[in-house]
Amino acid sequence: MLLHVPGPTLTSEEKLTRPSLWKYRYPLFALALLGILCFYQLAVVLLLRKSHSQQTKPFSGTLISNPYQNWKVGSREKISLHAHSDEVWFTPERHTIKEIVGEYQKEGFSNIAITDYGQISNTEDPNYIRGMEWGQNIKKRHILAIGIQKAFYDFFPIYASRENLNWVMDRMKKLGGYVILPHPKLFDSYSREEMLSLEGFQAVEVYSPYGDDTKILDNLLSVGKNVHCMASDDLHYFSESIVKNFDQPFWKDMIQTLGHQRGRKGESFLRYIVTNSGVKDQDAVLQALNEGSFYCVKKFFQGAEDPKVPEIHVNAKNQIQVKAEERYLEIRFIGKLGEVLQISPDTNIATYQIQESDPYVRVELIALTGSIVSNAIIRNK
Repeated sequence: MLLHVPGPTLTSEEKLTRPSLWKYRYPLFALALLGILCFYQLAVVLLLRKSHSQQTKPFSGTLISNPYQNWKVGSREKISLHAHSDEVWFTPERHTIKEIVGEYQKEGFSNIAITDYGQISNTEDPNYIRGMEWGQNIKKRHILAIGIQKAFYDFFPIYASRENLNWVMDRMKKLGGYVILPHPKLFDSYSREEMLSLEGFQAVEVYSPYGDDTKILDNLLSVGKNVHCMASDDLHYFSESIVKNFDQPFWKDMIQTLGHQRGRKGESFLRYIVTNSGVKDQDAVLQALNEGSFYCVKKFFQGAEDPKVPEIHVNAKNQIQVKAEERYLEIRFIGKLGEVLQISPDTNIATYQIQESDPYVRVELIALTGSIVSNAIIRNK
């Protein structure tokens, strides 16, 4: 009979087990999502782009193009083209379209565009100007589209190259939009070099709550980019004196208070454009925008009277004639690279003789209650 000698036994604690990745599931899931997002961002950056194709040259020619030549004598229309409502789901604390339109009408505005982030907000007003503001990136490189037929998604939530921005603006124009670069001085969102390298935009905000700078126009006009000025409130919140009269739910009051939005002076009624008499519905305003037939106005303080915009004509001798119902502190004629060509003080009438060396001339008017910027009168072949 063979003897049975028992060998060593393994306890359950000593059993060999393979390491499990299950306990790392959350960080692995987060890494997977981050990888997918990075791959998506890289793909759209490489695919959705439009190269810079237009080579601009300084304006030249014997013909003089004046966007105000056909203005009629009479009243003018105040238009606001950059305001945000509570229609977007992540900004419910802002004001309703009815509240915004009502307050602007009280201040004598003929029309307003609600330019909410990423969408075209609806209203019952048939004359309402459609618009949207594109852009979710941290650097605030946003783009406004006025009169656009439908909104579209921001495919570049993290990063957009100049070619990607060109693609976005090209798509906006194909959808009927008038394209504006808003608040370029906010976080230096659009530097001089970037604006010179972009194409597709038709105006840039020179009057904005985030910085006023009319010299931006001269940087662009001097190289032959025929872009227009733009002035807007970029409305996010009204002042406390207005908000306290709104019949809004308690939760909105609470959110506005916690967000330190109550008690602010607000950004309303100070910056806007002025179009010709009767130019106030969407189609007429869009035509004026595309032609540059409007003025940009900045009032110095709320409650002030509106500075009166002038009539600007160019006669057969190539003289720019400015005439207004109001005496200005100064009428300035501005030329290439922002050079002040002539200053006419304390007057409502001024004349400037266009020189052969002037590729363009624009007019700035300083009144008691505000300042006015014209679009450029340019040479044309």
